[in-house]
Amino acid sequence: MRPKIRVMSYTLVITDTPYEESFERGLPYEKFLLGKKNSSAALELKNFGVTFNQQASIARIEPVHIHAARDHLVLTSPRILDLEMADSEELFAAVKDIFSEMSSAIYRPRAQRWFMEVDSLASLSTVSTQQAEGRNIDHWMPQDTDTPGIARQWRKWQNEIQMIWFDHPVNQRRQSQELLPINSIWISGIGSLADMEPHPLIQQSDIMHSPNDCLAEISQHLGKKHVHNITTEDLNNTLSLLSAKDDSAKDAWGDACQALLEEKISEFLLIDFPEGIERQRVIKKSDFPKTGFLFFKKPTIPTLQEILVA
Repeated sequence: MRPKIRVMSYTLVITDTPYEESFERGLPYEKFLLGKKNSSAALELKNFGVTFNQQASIARIEPVHIHAARDHLVLTSPRILDLEMADSEELFAAVKDIFSEMSSAIYRPRAQRWFMEVDSLASLSTVSTQQAEGRNIDHWMPQDTDTPGIARQWRKWQNEIQMIWFDHPVNQRRQSQELLPINSIWISGIGSLADMEPHPLIQQSDIMHSPNDCLAEISQHLGKKHVHNITTEDLNNTLSLLSAKDDSAKDAWGDACQALLEEKISEFLLIDFPEGIERQRVIKKSDFPKTGFLFFKKPTIPTLQEILVA
């Protein structure tokens, strides 16, 4: 007797694709998680356990290294900077007067994670370091939206900080240790908790499966379960958000397809973002190609890569 097909809802979201990167401001999966404004800073600050005005617009500030290429400036990934808390405190002390011009409420829960209440900067359009790193920063710098002059003021503060940090003792020590100097700051994630607009599929799912920190923070904020691993028995009302570069995405694809073949589920939803645009496809057993001869033909599972480029 065939196993009874259970009514299940499983969604697999692939955060990246083989297609050329878009110059749209904001990564597609960030908009899937938080909406067009990508107001991630307030959510991250909340999950650090910091008490703050939850109606205020919060900005994330990251101490970064920007290096010069032949004809442009490039943002280095902050993940390789290895900034110690003591050095972070020393760098902040040197520029605290500049920060006091920006905000009267500043929080520094981590060496490379500073936050501030910035209602005056709330209209700035910013992008995450994840989107800007390794690229010409000209296109990714903060931009004005409805209030002109704010981006110019931000660049003024940023330039002042860069000049103070240029030959700072912290950077002298770092360079003597063959570490990259901290020579600038990056602002992103501006907005309040009320500005968050998670995708309806996030709202509808009970379990969030992903190594992504932002989805973990959203799960906590919404009171949903977050897990790092799943099996075919865990698919019901689960949303997986994974990078195609990670083996976990191939595993999740394989598990979901195997559940189709075993008729544990009748279909599942695959979401990716070709050319930066959300694409939804319902995957069914009947979609799989069949191999074999005549009555012995059996469906075979295509690879995730084959599906993404289809």
